[in-house]
Amino acid sequence: MLDDIQKAIAEIQQPRSAFQIERFVIGQHATPEMQYYQTLLELQDAIYKYRLAEIQIKKSELKIADLRESGTEIDELEAQEIELSLEQTQIAIIGAGRELESLIAIYDSFEHKFSRAEIEAAQPEYWKARLINNANAQLMAGQGVNPAHIESMKQAGILDDYITDVAEEQKRQVEK
Repeated sequence: MLDDIQKAIAEIQQPRSAFQIERFVIGQHATPEMQYYQTLLELQDAIYKYRLAEIQIKKSELKIADLRESGTEIDELEAQEIELSLEQTQIAIIGAGRELESLIAIYDSFEHKFSRAEIEAAQPEYWKARLINNANAQLMAGQGVNPAHIESMKQAGILDDYITDVAEEQKRQVEK
């Protein structure tokens, strides 16, 4: 029975679902440049963690072998303890591999691979979209736009146009 449970645990391993990565991690960004940028940051982190886990597995296997060579009971118990940790790492690496595959698929889906200069050049449009979307969400929630957010919109140079757009939309709503 425990073997079946271990197989079931291994089967479900993946810290974040492909949907979650695509929609909430990468998809949180309104422009393709920033989606690409986020994808690369996520890949950098995932590759590092995956490689680190592979090293940890090798180190654990060597440590277990060394402990077992001593033949003492306490070293055997320590070897068993490391084996338990090793099992956890081996299960975790399954999920890490799946997440890495999802991120690679997203990376491969970009027809254009953006340069740092292109990402920088797209920042004004990105921040305009992000700040407007956030302000609209605050308005939809009935909260009004947070003063700090209004200041950010002013700093980005989009506040005046946003106020005009909101006023025109309210006027259209009244006229209906």
